[in-house]
Amino acid sequence: MLEALLNDGWAYHATESARFAAELEAAAYAGVEPDLLVQFLKVSTHTIGEHLDDWPRARRLGDRVLAGRAPDAETARAWAHLWLARTLSGDPVAAAEAELAGLAGAGDDFRPALIEMRFLLVAALVGVGRTAEASAIYVAALDLARRLGDAAPHRAIGVASNNLATDLLEAPSRTPDEAALMALAAEASHEFWLKCGGWENDERGRYLRALVANVLERPDEALSHVDAGLAVIAANGAAPIDETFLRLARSHALKLAGDGEASAAELAISDAAVADWKNPGLRSWYAEERARTIGR
Repeated sequence: MLEALLNDGWAYHATESARFAAELEAAAYAGVEPDLLVQFLKVSTHTIGEHLDDWPRARRLGDRVLAGRAPDAETARAWAHLWLARTLSGDPVAAAEAELAGLAGAGDDFRPALIEMRFLLVAALVGVGRTAEASAIYVAALDLARRLGDAAPHRAIGVASNNLATDLLEAPSRTPDEAALMALAAEASHEFWLKCGGWENDERGRYLRALVANVLERPDEALSHVDAGLAVIAANGAAPIDETFLRLARSHALKLAGDGEASAAELAISDAAVADWKNPGLRSWYAEERARTIGR
């Protein structure tokens, strides 16, 4: 039953966060099996901490679920999420205890776990609008992660990098340092998703890098990423929604490059594809991106 709640609740965790948080708290009273500890702490901390902005509540739930347990290789990441909740609820001593417990459970080489915790913090800070605080941690953690090579926590780095780049991309303005950080994060997101994901992560990484290049007014670079992304899709299967957004990015790049005719032709292709979409949320997302990049 709990596993079904964790899986099904993710669909509405962002739109009905209060409901999902209450359901998680109620479910916790029945106990959480060891094989669900990591997923439970990840989901509950993210929902209550980031979406409800109530880190003390997230911490209390984590404390209750993990009370009397000892971490092992299977469950160590649960203590990483408890470390995050305790840190952001302002209890550094208790946070240090959770951190050490998680690192002990991770085994002899605890370096990847230590770095992953930093990227969990970066993602959470970005999620609650504290991007400036996340930036310095991100740059230092990324340097350490690259030193680890294949042992680095690739997925955690990809998620945090994507969130950081997207947040800076959607900001109304950026300083030169923020623009450089945005480009670094987009590149790192693509780099680390390639190490742990599939071809979809490759083409979506290219899309993010194209958006960033367009914002930085580097249309040739953006076109290169769009073409690479479309080639990945063509070589691996169909991704019509992703292809449409890539073509919208191409239209923007062509407009920036001064080729209005080619930009209009590309825009007509993406607009025609959207006309057949039935999902209002996707149509709205496209309209917002179109207005932001091309204009209405």
